[in-house]
Order: sequence, then structure tokens, then C-alpha cells
Amino acid sequence: MEFIIKETNGKSFTVVHDVVLTTSSCSCKHFELYGWLCRHVFVVLKDLGFNLIPSAYIMPRWTKQAISNPMFHVLDNIDAQCANADDINRLLNKLWSDIHISIGLAEPCVDHLIEFSKIVEAYKIKLLSARTPGDATTNGGAVDDDMHIGKEHQFESFVGMAAPREVNIHPPTQSKNKGSGKRLKSAKEKGIEGSKKKRRTCKSCGEMTGHNARTCPKKHQTYMSNPTAEQATSEATRG
Repeated sequence: MEFIIKETNGKSFTVVHDVVLTTSSCSCKHFELYGWLCRHVFVVLKDLGFNLIPSAYIMPRWTKQAISNPMFHVLDNIDAQCANADDINRLLNKLWSDIHISIGLAEPCVDHLIEFSKIVEAYKIKLLSARTPGDATTNGGAVDDDMHIGKEHQFESFVGMAAPREVNIHPPTQSKNKGSGKRLKSAKEKGIEGSKKKRRTCKSCGEMTGHNARTCPKKHQTYMSNPTAEQATSEATRG
């Protein structure tokens, strides 16, 4: 069956519905692009009397059960050990899903939360008591050697090769930035370095200071107090 759906903006889309297979396809290709049905198909399903969306168009990634699926799937042709890691990840994801669902169901009632907490605490004590004193660590939740080895084994199983015992590849040495490489000195360092410099004698005032005759402050004061005399002295010096 073929339907022509016209929108208010004048665009038309063709929806083809198979009665036998109960499938529908639209020329807008919305389901193929995004994974959910378009409004054109919904109009056709409504006119045909459908009360539920066909199961073929309900993608698992849009459902609540998507959290219970593993985060990744291991291909069969990678390594036989990866299948074991896949089973562990499936079980861990299912366990986390059950825990989240249980907490959500027990959340409205404080008594249920207390009871659930006691059950988890009792099983945690049971797991800790099953460990030997040399394996378990209780201060700060430190990671023990067995857990560290287990994680290394999982990574090696996923990659498909064992980790090298000796690492010969290291990060490159940090290169020197462009420029002179001088650092910013503090005022204290500048003062210490300035005190070590040899002081020069000013020819204007005769004092051994850090200025010369041109930058002498006394000369500037004399000029401000009697500029005419200073100008006459300068002209006499020139002559």
C-alpha cells in the first residue's frame, strides 16, 4: 500500500506499507538516519488502526533495558580469552543494572533502603572475611595486588597480548622554549645586583652615585631655581 503525505509547506512524502510483513518505509528516510519513525509513518499507522508501534521499529538503544547490555562487544575472531572478558562485562553490567533498579524501587521507603543497605553491608563483610590477611587492605580502600593483577589480565585479554616487563619507550625530553631563557627577577634580586655594581662619579655634583651629569638631580634643581644663570653657563661653556 502506498500513501502520499502532504505537509502544510507543500512538501510531499511517499510512505509504502507492507500489510503482510507489517513494515513501513518513508521517502524522508528518517528511520534509517536517526533510528525512530517519522511523523509520516505515524499518520499511516494511525489511519490503519495500529494501537502499538511495531516491534521492528523499537530500537533497543532507546529502551530502559539498554543499560543492562554490555558497553562493548568482543568479536569471536580476536582471541578466545576475550570471550571470558565479555562474559564478565555482561555480568557486571547486569549487576550494576540490578543495583540501580533496586535502589530506585527502595528509594520511596526509608525502611527498604535500610534493609537493602544491611544486605549489601553483610555481603561485603562476607567477601572481606573470605580474603586472607595478606591480601586484604582495610585502610583507605587501597587496591590490593590480586585486584591489580586481575585488571592487568583483563586489559591483556582485551588487547590480545601480554604487557612488556621492561618499558623502553618513554616520553620525549622537554625541549627548551624559544627566547633568551631569562627568568623574571624579583625586586629584592634586582636591588642586590644593583648594589654590587661599581658606582660612577657625577661630574656635576661630584658625588659617587648611580647618575651622571646629564641625569643629575641637583643640576635639575639648580636650573629650576635660576634658569637664566644656567643658560648663561651653558653658553659660556660652548664659547
